[in-house]
Amino acid sequence: MTGPTRALQGALTRPPEQLTPEMRQAARQAGLGGALRARLPHGHPWRAELRDDAAHLALRHARTRGPVRALLGAWAAAGIPTLIFKGFALSEFEYAPGERFYGDVDVLLPPDPQTVRRAVQVARSLGWRSDRLEDVARPAPWLHESTHLRAPGDAAQLDVHRWIVPALYLPRARAMTLTAGLWRRARAVDWDGVPVWRPDPRDELLLTLVLNRVWGGDHGGLKPQDYLDSERLARRTTPQALAEHARHLGLTHTWAAFQAVCDPARGRLELNAEVTRPLLLRALHADGGRTRRAVSERLGRVAFLLPAVPAAFGDVLWAAWAVRRGGDPRRHLDRCRPGPGADLTPDVLDRTLTAARLVTHLLHPRQRRAGVCVPRAYASYRALRRLGHPAVFVSGVTRQGGQLLSHAWVEDTHGPLIGYAEPHNRRTFRVTLEHPPRP
Repeated sequence: MTGPTRALQGALTRPPEQLTPEMRQAARQAGLGGALRARLPHGHPWRAELRDDAAHLALRHARTRGPVRALLGAWAAAGIPTLIFKGFALSEFEYAPGERFYGDVDVLLPPDPQTVRRAVQVARSLGWRSDRLEDVARPAPWLHESTHLRAPGDAAQLDVHRWIVPALYLPRARAMTLTAGLWRRARAVDWDGVPVWRPDPRDELLLTLVLNRVWGGDHGGLKPQDYLDSERLARRTTPQALAEHARHLGLTHTWAAFQAVCDPARGRLELNAEVTRPLLLRALHADGGRTRRAVSERLGRVAFLLPAVPAAFGDVLWAAWAVRRGGDPRRHLDRCRPGPGADLTPDVLDRTLTAARLVTHLLHPRQRRAGVCVPRAYASYRALRRLGHPAVFVSGVTRQGGQLLSHAWVEDTHGPLIGYAEPHNRRTFRVTLEHPPRP
């Protein structure tokens, strides 16, 4: 386990008198400065230092809350029920302002395509942008999300779900059954005049948190917020009710394994994926899931990626040349002339970024452990620019264990890219370069 990971575990589980400066720094880099401040008694010398962390989160949530409430109110007026869950909902309903960091806003809509299409049309009338309005009526290519919506000014991004968990490691029918059950048990909530739906407390812990960590895209890796969320959500039910509900859902082994690595009642947290993943995936298998995608799905994924691979080799070879030349990155990036086009749809973005990542690791096998952030960022930037997407090359620095570390990655003019899978870089690294600069 790395030092920062160990320090982050300590920041969440140790009593205030045992916290160290390394733990404080790890919590701040993970976006948990506000949460750490809430754990400290009044008069603790760190509370003043962490006040800015909490204030930043509170302000960010307020900016997100306004357009989200307006949209959900318009959906309710149009007869579209919305269930809100995960980070935004927890920040709003379970935490005090400035305590809970989150990225996107997750909502669950009824899965029928016409409802989703109508929801997108309402959103667009309010100035929101949809990444694929033309495709929401045929959701077959999606795992568990129907569309993504961006608020005016990029104040918020909504991930619109049709299922509560991706059908990656469980049959699609079971994903649909679990989602239907969550809807049946959900409760209506008056959110300051906006009617929304919230999960049953047992479902909020077992389905929206535990199931997604083990059976969803995280596939056995935990997030530090899981410890805090588990602690909050467990207060609204009982251990006996959770155990019975886990049995009812067919998640007995999954719930037991999760508690073995994340149990606030016992001060237990393990963030090392090399430890958590084997344990949690064995539980997944015992509860009827699969630890790998079906062969047909893997073959389909290969067929999906293949068209982007030849161009990715060209991008990665150019990136290797740029790294060898060295110097100011902008000199190399300016060679990447933008091609014709506009913002790419999520499937094309996914294919382009995945192909660049895989080919980068294929051509840099000895650097897999040390990291290949610069050639990967160069290759991804060049690929996106070639396709006309407004890519932005970003680099930054941070201090860990007395050492100065640097990192490079790619975003677009709207912010972090979902397919790049590094949404928290700006919290960890102080940005030193953006190219081209954002207006």
